[in-house]
Amino acid sequence: MEGLKVRKVDGKGRLYLSRGMSGAELYMAEVGGVILLSASRERVLEALERLAAGSALREYVGLLEELGEPAPEEVERLARARAWRGVEGR
Repeated sequence: MEGLKVRKVDGKGRLYLSRGMSGAELYMAEVGGVILLSASRERVLEALERLAAGSALREYVGLLEELGEPAPEEVERLARARAWRGVEGR
């Protein structure tokens, strides 16, 4: 992947970026082991929404599979039916 760089965190938990970032104010967030850095607060929040939604859904489906009832397929079917009812205005 182009633009992908590896950086090492030092013993104090510091991560050094390129000299071009010197003095920059960055927004940082961590979700599920992924660290996001951006100069734009909005872009970090947008990425967080996408990551959090996918993560919550994966955890929920995993829990359903572990418990055995209802089956994930059944939950999907019911969710689609409810979405259609919402669209139809019921």
